[in-house]
This record gives sequence, C-alpha cells and structure tokens, in this order.
Amino acid sequence: MKKYAKIINEETKQCDVGLGTDTEYYISEGMTEMDVEQAYNGEWYVEGYAPEKPAPTYQEQRMAAYPQTGEQLDMIYWDRVNGTNVWQDTITAIKNKYPKN
Repeated sequence: MKKYAKIINEETKQCDVGLGTDTEYYISEGMTEMDVEQAYNGEWYVEGYAPEKPAPTYQEQRMAAYPQTGEQLDMIYWDRVNGTNVWQDTITAIKNKYPKN
C-alpha cells in the first residue's frame, strides 16, 4: 500500500511510516510516498522486505496445545471421582506430539 515513509534501515528496508493524512508534515520530515507493508511484529518495511513470522518452536506449540488450567483441574477432579485417566492421557498425548528436543 502506498504511504508516506522514510527508510530507517537500508539493510532491512525498515521504515518509519506516516499513518495520518498530513502529507505536508510527512514531506517536511523527509518522507516520500512509497509502497510499504506491515510485518507480523507491527513494524513497517518497503514492500517485499517484511520478514516472515518464524515457525513456532516446539515449546510454543506444546503450550498452545495444553488445556486451560481450570479445564485440567476439572479433568483431575473427575478422574478421581470416576477412577479414570483422562487428564493423564491428555497430557501424555501432548507431550508425545511435541517432545522436548
């Protein structure tokens, strides 16, 4: 998308971008109209230079897979009442799917 921007890092092509409509101000700040894009981290880059979001680590995948704490406590309670192993089976499946490296 076209925005008034100024490159602040020639190597990465990261930019400061004017997000309002005061074009006179942006021009006075040394910005020019150029095609820019916003990266996953909120930073702005010249179009085509925005870094891609890195793949999630096994720790991030594992943490996202675990049920909420309250849900786990409920599983543990009902396992005790019913003599089942739902919580243990659930956690074991997650640990097996996302093993520590």
